[in-house]
Amino acid sequence: MKEKFVNSSINFISKYQECDELKLKRLKYGLEGIYSLVVKAIVIIIISIITNTLKETALLMLFYAGIRTFSYGMHAKSNLACWISSILIYNGIPLFITYINIPNYIGYIILGISLIAMLLWAPADTPKRPLIRKNQRIKCKILSIIVVIIYTLIYLFSNSSLINNTILFALLIQIIFINPLSYKLTNTQFNNYKYYKKSIN
Repeated sequence: MKEKFVNSSINFISKYQECDELKLKRLKYGLEGIYSLVVKAIVIIIISIITNTLKETALLMLFYAGIRTFSYGMHAKSNLACWISSILIYNGIPLFITYINIPNYIGYIILGISLIAMLLWAPADTPKRPLIRKNQRIKCKILSIIVVIIYTLIYLFSNSSLINNTILFALLIQIIFINPLSYKLTNTQFNNYKYYKKSIN
């Protein structure tokens, strides 16, 4: 099904613009990513409806996407691992997110650690997608910090424990995924743009 979607999409696009080999590879990679993202989202939403956690799952997906978009982070090394981690995060956490009571001082600690993490490690690239341009890395770091500040303001002024808990869990997940220790434990190269520069010199 995925191959059919990718190939038909490439054939359609190729009719309207010329694509060299490199562009076709990038196009294929992007289409495969879109397909996987859409399929996973549909499955996760179906599971959340079955477990009656659609609201919690939607909020977690929203807040996590907000910080992940700019700070990047680790990716699973296989499709199976990606499926397992996605379901555990988006369907596992919402099962108990409304039933826990996180003290405010713990929340402030998590928010503070998140800000430090973005200052130190964001954006965290991957071997497949090194962030080569320095201005892009600076822009992503600034935007990551801004997102944490926005989340902090929401946390401070929100009276909803669900929203506050979701923000904290979204940030905790991302702290793990951009942490150099997590990269080391999974034998994944960190700061890949440095090695990319070396390889082309």
